[in-house]
Amino acid sequence: MAPTPATPGARVRFRPLTLGEWDAVSPGLARALREAGAAPRLEPRAHPAARVAALWRRGTPILTRGEVIWWPAAPADLSAPGRERGMAVLQHELQHVLDYASGWLTALRYLARARHWTYRWRLSADATWDAFGAEQRAAMAEHLWLMERGLAPDQHLAALRRLIPWV
Repeated sequence: MAPTPATPGARVRFRPLTLGEWDAVSPGLARALREAGAAPRLEPRAHPAARVAALWRRGTPILTRGEVIWWPAAPADLSAPGRERGMAVLQHELQHVLDYASGWLTALRYLARARHWTYRWRLSADATWDAFGAEQRAAMAEHLWLMERGLAPDQHLAALRRLIPWV
Protein backbone atom coordinates (compact mmCIF):
# COMPACT_ATOMS: atom_id res chain seq x y z
CA MET A 1 0.00 0.00 0.00
CA ALA A 2 1.37 3.41 -0.97
CA PRO A 3 2.02 5.89 1.85
CA THR A 4 -0.45 8.76 2.11
CA PRO A 5 1.08 12.13 1.27
CA ALA A 6 1.63 14.27 4.37
CA THR A 7 0.43 17.46 2.70
CA PRO A 8 -2.20 18.20 0.06
CA GLY A 9 -0.70 18.04 -3.40
CA ALA A 10 2.28 15.95 -2.27
CA ARG A 11 3.35 13.23 -4.66
CA VAL A 12 2.40 9.66 -3.78
CA ARG A 13 5.49 7.47 -3.90
CA PHE A 14 5.88 3.75 -4.33
CA ARG A 15 2.49 3.11 -5.94
CA PRO A 16 1.18 -0.46 -6.05
CA LEU A 17 0.38 -2.08 -9.38
CA THR A 18 -3.04 -1.13 -10.73
CA LEU A 19 -5.73 -3.78 -11.17
CA GLY A 20 -5.26 -3.42 -14.92
CA GLU A 21 -1.52 -4.06 -14.60
CA TRP A 22 -2.13 -7.15 -12.44
CA ASP A 23 -4.65 -8.41 -15.02
CA ALA A 24 -2.13 -7.88 -17.84
CA VAL A 25 0.78 -9.65 -16.10
CA SER A 26 1.38 -13.26 -17.16
CA PRO A 27 -0.90 -15.31 -14.89
CA GLY A 28 1.91 -17.62 -13.80
CA LEU A 29 4.16 -14.73 -12.82
CA ALA A 30 1.34 -13.03 -10.91
CA ARG A 31 0.67 -16.29 -9.05
CA ALA A 32 4.39 -16.80 -8.29
CA LEU A 33 4.66 -13.24 -6.93
CA ARG A 34 1.64 -13.77 -4.67
CA GLU A 35 3.00 -17.13 -3.45
CA ALA A 36 6.36 -15.49 -2.67
CA GLY A 37 4.56 -12.80 -0.66
CA ALA A 38 5.85 -10.04 -2.95
CA ALA A 39 4.05 -6.69 -3.07
CA PRO A 40 5.61 -4.93 -6.08
CA ARG A 41 5.53 -1.14 -6.08
CA LEU A 42 6.59 1.46 -8.63
CA GLU A 43 8.54 4.59 -7.72
CA PRO A 44 8.23 7.14 -10.56
CA ARG A 45 11.79 8.43 -10.24
CA ALA A 46 15.29 7.13 -10.72
CA HIS A 47 17.11 5.12 -8.08
CA PRO A 48 20.38 6.86 -7.10
CA ALA A 49 22.39 3.96 -8.57
CA ALA A 50 20.50 4.32 -11.86
CA ARG A 51 21.64 7.93 -12.06
CA VAL A 52 25.23 6.70 -11.89
CA ALA A 53 24.55 4.07 -14.58
CA ALA A 54 23.12 6.82 -16.81
CA LEU A 55 26.64 8.25 -17.13
CA TRP A 56 27.63 5.44 -19.53
CA ARG A 57 24.20 4.48 -20.85
CA ARG A 58 21.96 6.46 -23.20
CA GLY A 59 19.46 7.21 -20.46
CA THR A 60 18.55 6.53 -16.87
CA PRO A 61 17.64 2.85 -16.58
CA ILE A 62 14.74 1.34 -14.70
CA LEU A 63 16.12 -0.39 -11.62
CA THR A 64 14.47 -2.92 -9.34
CA ARG A 65 15.60 -3.33 -5.76
CA GLY A 66 13.59 -5.77 -3.67
CA GLU A 67 9.89 -5.05 -4.24
CA VAL A 68 10.40 -1.51 -5.54
CA ILE A 69 10.70 -0.81 -9.25
CA TRP A 70 12.40 2.57 -9.67
CA TRP A 71 10.97 3.74 -13.01
CA PRO A 72 11.66 7.36 -13.97
CA ALA A 73 8.40 9.05 -15.03
CA ALA A 74 6.44 5.79 -14.75
CA PRO A 75 2.98 6.11 -16.30
CA ALA A 76 0.00 6.00 -13.95
CA ASP A 77 -1.16 2.73 -15.55
CA LEU A 78 1.06 0.64 -17.81
CA SER A 79 -1.91 -1.47 -18.89
CA ALA A 80 -3.59 1.43 -20.69
CA PRO A 81 -4.13 0.94 -24.45
CA GLY A 82 -0.98 1.60 -26.46
CA ARG A 83 1.35 0.79 -23.56
CA GLU A 84 2.17 -2.80 -24.55
CA ARG A 85 5.91 -2.09 -24.62
CA GLY A 86 5.68 -0.72 -21.07
CA MET A 87 3.80 -3.81 -19.92
CA ALA A 88 6.51 -6.01 -21.43
CA VAL A 89 9.15 -4.05 -19.50
CA LEU A 90 7.04 -4.37 -16.35
CA GLN A 91 7.06 -8.14 -16.88
CA HIS A 92 10.89 -7.94 -16.98
CA GLU A 93 11.03 -5.94 -13.77
CA LEU A 94 8.53 -8.21 -12.00
CA GLN A 95 10.82 -11.17 -12.70
CA HIS A 96 13.47 -9.27 -10.73
CA VAL A 97 10.95 -8.68 -7.91
CA LEU A 98 10.25 -12.42 -7.86
CA ASP A 99 13.97 -13.25 -7.83
CA TYR A 100 14.46 -10.94 -4.84
CA ALA A 101 11.36 -12.26 -3.04
CA SER A 102 12.46 -15.88 -3.47
CA GLY A 103 15.97 -15.11 -2.18
CA TRP A 104 17.56 -16.15 -5.49
CA LEU A 105 18.82 -12.59 -5.98
CA THR A 106 20.23 -9.92 -3.68
CA ALA A 107 21.82 -6.59 -4.58
CA LEU A 108 25.23 -7.93 -3.53
CA ARG A 109 24.78 -11.13 -5.54
CA TYR A 110 23.77 -9.07 -8.58
CA LEU A 111 26.81 -6.81 -8.34
CA ALA A 112 29.26 -9.60 -7.52
CA ARG A 113 28.52 -11.83 -10.53
CA ALA A 114 28.93 -10.47 -14.04
CA ARG A 115 26.60 -13.17 -15.41
CA HIS A 116 23.72 -11.21 -13.88
CA TRP A 117 24.46 -8.20 -16.11
CA THR A 118 24.05 -10.01 -19.46
CA TYR A 119 20.72 -9.58 -21.25
CA ARG A 120 21.26 -11.86 -24.25
CA TRP A 121 20.30 -15.48 -23.87
CA ARG A 122 20.49 -18.64 -25.90
CA LEU A 123 18.41 -21.72 -25.24
CA SER A 124 19.80 -25.23 -25.37
CA ALA A 125 18.22 -28.62 -24.74
CA ASP A 126 19.94 -28.92 -21.34
CA ALA A 127 19.33 -25.33 -20.19
CA THR A 128 18.10 -24.83 -16.63
CA TRP A 129 16.41 -21.72 -15.26
CA ASP A 130 18.96 -21.23 -12.49
CA ALA A 131 21.85 -21.31 -14.98
CA PHE A 132 20.78 -17.96 -16.42
CA GLY A 133 21.69 -14.60 -14.91
CA ALA A 134 19.18 -12.11 -13.51
CA GLU A 135 18.91 -9.97 -16.66
CA GLN A 136 18.65 -13.03 -18.90
CA ARG A 137 15.80 -14.44 -16.81
CA ALA A 138 14.03 -11.08 -16.86
CA ALA A 139 14.58 -10.71 -20.62
CA MET A 140 13.05 -14.15 -21.15
CA ALA A 141 10.01 -13.23 -19.04
CA GLU A 142 9.61 -10.04 -21.08
CA HIS A 143 9.98 -11.90 -24.38
CA LEU A 144 7.49 -14.57 -23.29
CA TRP A 145 4.92 -11.86 -22.54
CA LEU A 146 5.41 -10.33 -25.99
CA MET A 147 5.19 -13.70 -27.77
CA GLU A 148 2.04 -14.75 -25.91
CA ARG A 149 0.35 -11.58 -27.15
CA GLY A 150 1.52 -11.91 -30.75
CA LEU A 151 3.87 -8.94 -30.41
CA ALA A 152 7.07 -10.90 -31.13
CA PRO A 153 7.89 -13.96 -33.25
CA ASP A 154 7.02 -17.09 -31.27
CA GLN A 155 9.99 -19.25 -32.26
CA HIS A 156 11.01 -19.77 -28.60
CA LEU A 157 7.54 -19.89 -27.09
CA ALA A 158 7.37 -23.65 -26.41
CA ALA A 159 10.95 -23.76 -25.08
CA LEU A 160 10.37 -20.81 -22.72
CA ARG A 161 7.16 -22.36 -21.46
CA ARG A 162 9.13 -25.51 -20.55
CA LEU A 163 12.04 -23.58 -19.01
CA ILE A 164 10.38 -20.85 -16.89
CA PRO A 165 9.08 -22.49 -13.71
CA TRP A 166 6.12 -20.17 -13.09
CA VAL A 167 4.62 -20.75 -16.54
